[in-house]
Amino acid sequence: MALNLRLPVLLVTIAWLAAAGPALTQTASAQTRTTLSAVVIGVSVSIWPAIVADRKGYFTDEGLDFELFSSGSSARSLQQVAAGSAPIGSSSMVDTVRAIGGGAKVKIFLNSLAVGTHSLVAAKAIKSVPDLKGKRVMTGGQSDVTNLWWYAVARHFKLDPSRDVDLLFSGSSAARTAALLGGAIDATVLSTPQSFKAIEDGFTDLGPVAPYLGEFPMMIWHVNANWARDNEKTLTAFIRAHNRAVRYMSDPAHRSEVADMLAKASGSSVADALKTWDLCMQVNAFVADGSITDAAILRVRDTLSQSGDLREPGMPPDAYYDRRFVDAVAR
Repeated sequence: MALNLRLPVLLVTIAWLAAAGPALTQTASAQTRTTLSAVVIGVSVSIWPAIVADRKGYFTDEGLDFELFSSGSSARSLQQVAAGSAPIGSSSMVDTVRAIGGGAKVKIFLNSLAVGTHSLVAAKAIKSVPDLKGKRVMTGGQSDVTNLWWYAVARHFKLDPSRDVDLLFSGSSAARTAALLGGAIDATVLSTPQSFKAIEDGFTDLGPVAPYLGEFPMMIWHVNANWARDNEKTLTAFIRAHNRAVRYMSDPAHRSEVADMLAKASGSSVADALKTWDLCMQVNAFVADGSITDAAILRVRDTLSQSGDLREPGMPPDAYYDRRFVDAVAR
């Protein structure tokens, strides 16, 4: 009898759940979604996988409401994440290692742009790197990654990077471009799309500079160290979406689609975005699993130590990079 009495109630309950199921699912989904804020330098190739992950809905699939804020500089991204204004951010590898060495409470947790897409572009009369001897070369600054690249390129071609040229500095890629186009300098390191435009105007492309440093990540994602301890699920969700985007955008079948995404997000032309994709694939700019090797971290650390940029030059790789999150996704 008890069973017979409860049966109509059970059937009504099942019917109600079936009718309300979609609404309940949506409510539960909304309640379990997590907002993840990230501070970046700006919208460029350095965060291209995140752009693709956002446009393709991969963050949504992982239960994330992802939002980007622009800081305008690598150092400011680090400062804001270290201060807790945002949980994660994007910055250059050298700036992050330098900041952690100086005591910033952040950790690298994901590779973003494993190889820089900058090129050494020279005046029209310059045809090779050795031709730059006695000429004026401009980089972003003594501590800037563009300067590290120039040193590696110059040494590869048997030039003293500071004595065989008149070495000048300007932190802005736009300013370096203007100096080259105006004839004030003979060569400089330029990012895309400025490098493409200069080359189209007849200036000499002396090739990508990043490969000369070997395995030396350009851009990474960092996280507030205190926040990371309590938010492993959120970080691994971000990594899964990011890695999925890297796999998607690396497929030549998706070249035009992801180039269009970059062009729209950054305000660049589709033609330049397509060239950027080609260059990224040429230099293997993205890492499918987002990992960073100890050798790469030590190379960055030792390069900065040699230039006197690190207060604590002997810190181990895990002082900079917390690989737990990438490893958790890989399992």
